[in-house]
Amino acid sequence: MTRWTADHIPIRVPPIPGEGLDSWLEALARRLAVTATELLRFMGMPTARPRLMVRQLTAFENDVIVRRTGVDARTLTAMTLWPWNGSVVTIDPETRMMGRPPAWRHYGTDTRFCPTCLEEDHGRWQLTWRLPWSFACTRHGLLLLDRCPGCRYSPVVNRPNHTRPARPGTCLYGVGTGRAVRCGYELTRAPAVALPGGGAVLAAQREVDRVLLGAGRGTDSALARGQELYVLARHALRAVHTDLPTAPAAVHGVLAECGGTLPALAKRQEANDAHNVAIGTALAAIASQDHHPARDEVFTWLLASGRRQRGPKTNLTASAGQWSLAGPKVAARVLADMDPELGLMSRVRYGSATTTPAMPTLPRTQVQRRAAGTPAMLWPTWTMQLLPTDATRAGFLPGFRRTCASMLLLTGSNAYDFKTASALLGNNSVQTSNRKAFDAVMGGQDPTRLAAALASLARALDDHPTPIDYERRRATFSQSTIDFDIGAYAQLCRTQGLRVTPRQVHRLRHQLLHLLLGAHPGAASRAPSWYAEFHYQLPADTREFLHLQAAANLARHHIAEPVHWEPPTRWLDGAHWPGVTPREIDQERFAELMAAGRAASEAADLLGIGEDHLRLHTEATATTALRPDPPRSRHRTHIPRQGPLAPDRLRELYEEQGLTQREIAALAKCSATTIRAALDEANIPVRDGYPSLDIEGITTREWLENEYAHKLRNSPDIGRELGISARTVLTMIARLGIPRHPTSYYSSPFAHLDVVLSPAMRSVSLTKDCVQRLRRIVQLPGHRNVAAAARALGIDHGSLHNQLNRTERTVGFAVIKRASPLAPTERGSDFISEARNLLELLDTNTP
Repeated sequence: MTRWTADHIPIRVPPIPGEGLDSWLEALARRLAVTATELLRFMGMPTARPRLMVRQLTAFENDVIVRRTGVDARTLTAMTLWPWNGSVVTIDPETRMMGRPPAWRHYGTDTRFCPTCLEEDHGRWQLTWRLPWSFACTRHGLLLLDRCPGCRYSPVVNRPNHTRPARPGTCLYGVGTGRAVRCGYELTRAPAVALPGGGAVLAAQREVDRVLLGAGRGTDSALARGQELYVLARHALRAVHTDLPTAPAAVHGVLAECGGTLPALAKRQEANDAHNVAIGTALAAIASQDHHPARDEVFTWLLASGRRQRGPKTNLTASAGQWSLAGPKVAARVLADMDPELGLMSRVRYGSATTTPAMPTLPRTQVQRRAAGTPAMLWPTWTMQLLPTDATRAGFLPGFRRTCASMLLLTGSNAYDFKTASALLGNNSVQTSNRKAFDAVMGGQDPTRLAAALASLARALDDHPTPIDYERRRATFSQSTIDFDIGAYAQLCRTQGLRVTPRQVHRLRHQLLHLLLGAHPGAASRAPSWYAEFHYQLPADTREFLHLQAAANLARHHIAEPVHWEPPTRWLDGAHWPGVTPREIDQERFAELMAAGRAASEAADLLGIGEDHLRLHTEATATTALRPDPPRSRHRTHIPRQGPLAPDRLRELYEEQGLTQREIAALAKCSATTIRAALDEANIPVRDGYPSLDIEGITTREWLENEYAHKLRNSPDIGRELGISARTVLTMIARLGIPRHPTSYYSSPFAHLDVVLSPAMRSVSLTKDCVQRLRRIVQLPGHRNVAAAARALGIDHGSLHNQLNRTERTVGFAVIKRASPLAPTERGSDFISEARNLLELLDTNTP
């Protein structure tokens, strides 16, 4: 028989798999017929506390237990919470106090339990029951219990100051004033919810056991998965309480698995009992598992619930930031859902229109590197592909290109807004004008494909080195610093039989600087008026001369870079472009048209592309049209006037028939200016003023006053009906003393419908473009928000928003409630009904 010694206890009680240190000490004490406090005192640790030891052992405690019991140090450490410190629990190594865990608010000071495990293991407690992520027993398929059914307190494994050994499997919580008065409830008989073996809750617990609590705990991937599950679980628990009627079947299935009751709510946040954690984690696992059949519908439900909770005035980017705590995969799905609600700059920043949206995380230095590789105006080939084919506003192309280049710097970072990003490229001095030019070019275009392409190009620039440092070029070259070899140019002009003129040299220096900077000098949203035709017809030898001059300027500053470079279009193979790609252009036909010297508008029509797209293609390919031969004579050949403009015929029409110059111009199909010139050439005196007006022969005062002052028709409309000019109508109004309309007045489009308008509709009908605005406003109800409505109507979000605001300011009340979905206000409902009736009448009665 082994004898007792001061350093060794001969009776052994080996730990069971997964047991906590305090549970094992309690079992050893029971085996020795003493309390745990007496055991620790006997072992030489009278001040030791099992509730602290189970968190972390001190070096002294570890050494004593190893020496007295023979259990090795590794086994002892595995029986404490220390291996999960930092990943699942938070323990102060100095005080062994429990801090806020990374997920949930179950600190690990209390333990959950499975009654069947306690019964089978004779009252021995599993260590993982203390962890916040433990909510189900996969061994017996039960939902863990948080409290003793008898006293409703969290059970304790070890109670200090026992007077006798504790009975295993009973609640040791003190419920009386006496030292030995304990609850005593048989925890092994506590009722627990049985979970289906193939259900979502046990599947979630198995994943948690494998990823967060198993051998891979604490790794970056495990921490990321834990954060993802936790954030989604919190959103799911909120949605269960606020939007359960709209929840998909999978949500109701998880609730049924957990007993069919809603989880309890805490006062300030979601509760963290096993019931809450089980439901939240199971739903989070469903919403985030790639191959789960209910993945998309559960996640969509969570997003819809989040939209309703945040309200219409919530900052969308702040809302996206809350979801981003779940990690990049969840953030990407949230941003993709928010994309229709985001403005253009945010869509580019987040890449929400791409297949891989992401929260902005790039530092300022990365954006600055991207700016160094970007010209102030977007490259011509990329602009060609981004410029919508049906863009109608000509002349704003430089501003469009500058805005696109500035927006490239927004993707992936919050370091710069549009104004400061524009400053990095030198576009800041007139960045407002550039943005207005961009809006003018886009008009009512859907910017989705443009936003996706810009974000994708920005990411590609980060992944590929660029051979040109435009930041250095912008700091090096200007009109005052570039070298232009005037002697070489003069020699070139002599070979062409041309003269060297200051104007031509000025334009060539501008083009030289454009080659070096990849953009027009300065920051204007428009190019010089002469530039388009000058560049389009630049002779090939002059173009080659400028290229050599640019290379010489680079060499003088020891810059070993190509003169021009563009990112290859293969970087974004498969992208859907709103504009024209180079492969869509017939290159052979293009070369023929350039060689024939066709005008830009004619060549564009023959190629089936826009004129701006053609000019961009000539810039990208360094191709220009052959300049046509100059006219042989500058003297104009005088051609005698013919037809109504012949002197005799003109005199007859003007003097004998008394026709006005405008009436003769309409007859001759020319302008009134031409008629005036023909009168002067024929020496025909021009009449002064207007002939006397016979009002009574045209209409009556009553009719005119009713139509103009009461029906609010305008003078051109009345003039067309009476067969006279608008000027004549205004003359009649003045002579009859009828008050004129204010200068800001617009004719009511409903004047001819013979209907009585409400005061609100009357005020709207006298504003510009009221029919267009009303047609759009009546279609707003039912859409998720104004941005979604704009996308459905194919117009710009800002334009629709401004039109709605302007209409509401005109009528003096809110027409549409800014909720999700959009709905009319009480007064707005009557207004929209009236507008629908008027529009229907207008469509029916319009010839």
